[in-house]
Amino acid sequence: MERREAIKNVYYTGIVRDKLRRKMSKSLGNSPDPLDLIATYGADGVRMGMLLCSPAGNDILFDEKLVEQGRNFSNKLWNALRLVKGWEVKEGELAENKIAIEWIEAKLNQTIEELEKSFSDFRLNEALMTIYKFIWDDFCSWYLEMIKPEYQKPIDQYTYDKTIALFESIVKVLHPFHAFLLPKKFTTHFAIGKKEKRFVWLLIPLPFL
Repeated sequence: MERREAIKNVYYTGIVRDKLRRKMSKSLGNSPDPLDLIATYGADGVRMGMLLCSPAGNDILFDEKLVEQGRNFSNKLWNALRLVKGWEVKEGELAENKIAIEWIEAKLNQTIEELEKSFSDFRLNEALMTIYKFIWDDFCSWYLEMIKPEYQKPIDQYTYDKTIALFESIVKVLHPFHAFLLPKKFTTHFAIGKKEKRFVWLLIPLPFL
């Protein structure tokens, strides 16, 4: 029988401590109930919060404010989805948006390269911050503002389709950190008369990087 390596890599995490660097303990009363945190902030919010306070090689200094930050990140994406879904779309292509589209696509490719490097080095905290900054700063704060149509005016079909494609790429790269919330929201809000394509992109095997 061929002998195979059962486990190639083993990732050790640090000890979870409170902000005073005390080990989590029921007797000290400093250990929050994970189910209560999930009920308050969502599973993805808790996952992101733990990673935000988990630099590689160090103990984890748990801070509930970072879990709240994870939930706020979910809300940021939710609001971006609502913004895009609220746009009226018309046929055509607006040349003014091409530069913005090319810029954000280049930023996405750069982000993916950085993610691959962080994952290969097992620097999960850095990988999360890379995609976090891309989504919050580059995509939401800059790109969507650059292509957003004037009040009560439609967006061109080309820009809209490119933006949808970018959202789908974001879902893929964010999946390791945001596994529960995003697929439901994206299938719900981007099922707009194209039912045959509704779930196709969700069937891509993971990991995909």
